[in-house]
Amino acid sequence: MVVAAPLDCRIVVAGLTDDEQADLDELLAQWRAKRLRNNIRSAFYDMKNATRALMSSNAPAVVKRRRFVLGWSAIAVDKLNRRCNLDGFFDANGHDLARLGLDELERDNRLRSELSQAGVSSLIHAVSWLVTVQGDTTAGEPEVLILPRDATNATGIWDPRLRSLRSFLSINEVDDQGEPTAMTMYLPGLNIVMDCDGRPWTVEDRRDHPYGLPVDPLRYKPRLGRPFGSSRISRSVMSLHEQALGAMIRADVNGEAYSMPRYALLGATEEAFRNADGSPKPTWQAAWDAIWAIGDDEELATGGSALARADIKQFHGQSPEPQNAHLRMLAQMFSGETGIPVGELGLIGDANPTSAEALQVSKDDLVAEAEQTTDGWTPDLSATMTRALRMLNGGDVPANLDVQPVWRNPMHVSRAAAADAGSKVIDKFPWLAETEVGLELAGLSPSQIKRAMAERRRAEARSLLARVQERRGGDVA
Repeated sequence: MVVAAPLDCRIVVAGLTDDEQADLDELLAQWRAKRLRNNIRSAFYDMKNATRALMSSNAPAVVKRRRFVLGWSAIAVDKLNRRCNLDGFFDANGHDLARLGLDELERDNRLRSELSQAGVSSLIHAVSWLVTVQGDTTAGEPEVLILPRDATNATGIWDPRLRSLRSFLSINEVDDQGEPTAMTMYLPGLNIVMDCDGRPWTVEDRRDHPYGLPVDPLRYKPRLGRPFGSSRISRSVMSLHEQALGAMIRADVNGEAYSMPRYALLGATEEAFRNADGSPKPTWQAAWDAIWAIGDDEELATGGSALARADIKQFHGQSPEPQNAHLRMLAQMFSGETGIPVGELGLIGDANPTSAEALQVSKDDLVAEAEQTTDGWTPDLSATMTRALRMLNGGDVPANLDVQPVWRNPMHVSRAAAADAGSKVIDKFPWLAETEVGLELAGLSPSQIKRAMAERRRAEARSLLARVQERRGGDVA
């Protein structure tokens, strides 16, 4: 993990105006202030958070050499992100997005995959960023690039009146200490590229453009006073994660300490622990001998002593159930914090769901969370795609262009159930069967809808051509 630099580590760039330098100072101060916490949450997600601090000094050496890993924080993020799936885009005012180049924009930017990754980063750090810039086609780049950035290498200043960013900083390169060596600052209508490369910081390029500030945040749970939202890996999630790791370690120590039964041998001499040749037996051999044959002490027996015969006492190992019960309790608390069923955390619940409806009810909280998450992402994703299409077409697009995302149902219903529900809607509105919306209600995927509509157009074209040829043949006759 990179250690954050002091908050007052100011970077002065030659070529910036006073206002631009002030914007850069504000952005860098915010990036440094959030950096350590962002790195900690990344470590929890990547399962790299240290466990040595959780170990007792009395833990056996074999336990101290182990690395204990628990994936609950990653599960909290991934289980939610898997229910936030993008199916496509449509224009709220009915414009043909395919004609404007939406398909090429998605393909060239591998947009579905990139947006899924941006969603993961948004849930980890509360916010990720979508940067829209013109690509360098001479270098083989697409005409328009949509570049996701995470909070560890970018930050922005929010304008509460405009409901958008006032400034944004992207850290393009860092040195071995994690300090920036190349940055780009985005201001309204202006992108400033800065570089140091082992020398004093300078402005490498200024790029004017008519698209405002081309960056939009993907925010998780934004609220008043916290416009960039909160992390899915909250303080309570991290606390429960660490407590669960501690419970795992204690269970492992318990297993090492009490896996073998303990015995007390009373009244035995050293001869009981020696081989026939007089050499001492190894400890493990003495413990694992199937039969212990120890003769009576004749001198003590003659005197009538009760210690004449060796006696063995067994101490049973401690049950691991207290540690297991503690881990189950922590899993239930973690489930309450995240909405993830206990069974998906790797622990069997006290009772299995009695029906499919009961299983669905157990996931209602996670489904509701997914719906709220996509609702929060929609406005900023819409702004990004609308701007990207304007860039792609040189601004020659309808003034009321309004690109909206289409999110998949987070309930993960089967296709048969979706088709059954869709058919009931189509029965009430038969005209929907002739539209793409009707095919969507029938349970077809976006790619299947595109193929079906394309094949229908080809079939209609062939039918029209056949009628034209038939009519021409009739005229000739």
